[in-house]
Amino acid sequence: MTTSASDASRLLDLLWERYASEVPFARTFVTLSGGHFRNDHVAFRTLARPEGGIALFSRVFERFGWKPAGAYTFPDAHLSAIYLSHPDGLPRVFLSELKQEELSPRARELLAALPVDPPPPEDVEALAAWFTAPPPPDEAALLELEKETQYGAWLLAFGRKVNHFTGAVDDVEAWQRRMREAGVPMKADIEGAPGTSLRQTATHAAPLPLTLRSGGTRAWPYAYFEIAERSGGFDGFLGPQARALFDMTKRG
Repeated sequence: MTTSASDASRLLDLLWERYASEVPFARTFVTLSGGHFRNDHVAFRTLARPEGGIALFSRVFERFGWKPAGAYTFPDAHLSAIYLSHPDGLPRVFLSELKQEELSPRARELLAALPVDPPPPEDVEALAAWFTAPPPPDEAALLELEKETQYGAWLLAFGRKVNHFTGAVDDVEAWQRRMREAGVPMKADIEGAPGTSLRQTATHAAPLPLTLRSGGTRAWPYAYFEIAERSGGFDGFLGPQARALFDMTKRG
């Protein structure tokens, strides 16, 4: 199947529409931006396993013209990541994966409840729907897994759903103030000192009512909206800063 930049843009638009409908902080940013904004990157979380993880998600986006451009590791969180860039200037794609082989046997057992990713469809509309949550998780398993890896618990809850979108701005400090003044709960600090090639902050993760296998529901932190300021033509990411942002989906 031949794909184009318009197909890639359509995919991002569809993913944004669902994400923004569930993350009110993102809608606030758009309103404050006058109705539109530059998207720096979109991020996804995955589980490293055969026929899954970064390898699978990367192929999805490479089909639309994105190309791998950088790699990162986060040993303390048992994560690795890559980012992909697009020759037509579309937003970067940041893909991370949980290396379950580094976790305890019990954590791996709990993660086994996450269904294997089915083959991604080629049709753009169907592909956008592929980025979805798994079947309702068991509450006890979710809470137990969270103790070892909140990233893993997030995967049990939200699976292939978008993790976050990112507004590209010229002054991250000014935007942090504007969002706070609009009543949006923000990360306490900004990652990256003034003059750094990449400075980042984020909203708190918007909670979603999570349907449980038992039939009940409970709120769980879903997704945040990130704000990024780049300088000097820097295209990639900075490992320690990215690591700090992973923690924005922690409960409490």
